[in-house]
Amino acid sequence: MVLRFAVAMMSAGVCAWAQEARITWIGQSCYVVQSAEGKPVVITDPPAASVGYALPAQPADAVTISHNHSDHNNSAGVRGDFTLVDGRPVTERQEMTAAGMRFVLVPGFHDNQNGAQRGRNTIIVWTQAGLKFAHLGDYGQDELSEAQLAELRDVDVLFVPAGGFFTIDTQRAAALVNQLRPRVAILMHFRTALGGPAQLATFPDVANPFGAVAYKPATVTVSRASLPAQPEVWLMEAKADAVAVNAAGFTAGAPVAPGSLVALFGAFTGSATARHGGFPLPRKLGETEVLVGASAVPLLYASPAQINFQAPARQASGQPLVEVRVGGERVARAPLTVVGSAPGLFAALNQDGRLNSRTAPARRGQVLQIFATGQGEVRPAVEDGAAAPASPAAVTPSLPEVYFGEARARVEFSGLAPGWAGLWQINVVVPADAPTGPAVPLVVIHGTGSNVLPVAVE
Repeated sequence: MVLRFAVAMMSAGVCAWAQEARITWIGQSCYVVQSAEGKPVVITDPPAASVGYALPAQPADAVTISHNHSDHNNSAGVRGDFTLVDGRPVTERQEMTAAGMRFVLVPGFHDNQNGAQRGRNTIIVWTQAGLKFAHLGDYGQDELSEAQLAELRDVDVLFVPAGGFFTIDTQRAAALVNQLRPRVAILMHFRTALGGPAQLATFPDVANPFGAVAYKPATVTVSRASLPAQPEVWLMEAKADAVAVNAAGFTAGAPVAPGSLVALFGAFTGSATARHGGFPLPRKLGETEVLVGASAVPLLYASPAQINFQAPARQASGQPLVEVRVGGERVARAPLTVVGSAPGLFAALNQDGRLNSRTAPARRGQVLQIFATGQGEVRPAVEDGAAAPASPAAVTPSLPEVYFGEARARVEFSGLAPGWAGLWQINVVVPADAPTGPAVPLVVIHGTGSNVLPVAVE
């Protein structure tokens, strides 16, 4: 009987450990937090349509509202027979149950003058899928009260405003995250390519005080087992009807670089399948064109579900809007997160010119040519869509770091591959102490880290 009970308890523990929550950022302070099994669904601070974000079609089981401003209180726009977790009338700590979960409502203020400027704000804390969530709403205080601090201890996922003006600024947000040390802090309430008040800070300003941030797509799945060992700050992309990613790494949410190759995924109604026929790259394929900001960009490939293009080489770090037009009509749009350099790896050629593979490994001491994108600035500059010259070669101002496992390689060349647009070539010498095997992890670090490219070394 004891053994049977122990097995049952261990089984229950495994199930609890395996619990997951799916988090989707709609924009502003609105998130959809959904347990992996589909229920319950919590939607936080739904904004009015005028803010620029579309509320989700899925019904909610619980809707939280931190305060009574139109970018946070549009519960009328949410579908479903939900329970309202309403922080607007809260002046003292309250607890309530919604969708079978306990919510704690912690009173506070929208400003640092006890609400004299912008009124009250309620911090809402709840546990879902085995994780402790805390949504700060439009927190604007200089310091947390002791009562607030007590409720925010041991938070797993913290939604924290970072756009300033209406709430705390980015420096104060960084100090707050450092004080609370949640396992994950997700930045919110800043202006994105899709919407938000003009007074709010934008990327990259919202991320600067935090040092390193982890770039994430609009939807992420978290569990207790997958939480980072050390606190992380996440910068998610707001949900859109298309997704732009590095054309080499295909890492969702990861940024791209000026002049790099980008893959755009979505439903591009009316776009015919077509490929470029040479250089310079066309700005239109059939009836399909892609605008970054207000300018059409060079295209490599178009289809009803995927479009490959080159990001503008002069694009500053930030988050411009990508818009797809077919026959002059907009069919999709997406945010494009741009940083100075963001490597993504395609493939590698051995010194003898063969594609590196299990049957054609590289050797220690030989040169390996890595083909990638995400190089960022090159000198001399090359016009968008134009084939890179062989002489003088367009090189990166600084050399990337290249690792075979933990062994660092000597970089002999880093620049655009001659005869191609947006293709980065990195020539390295395979280290004498490089690991051997059919799938040695190759990584390039240049501002950010690349995807892992398995290479064969003998």
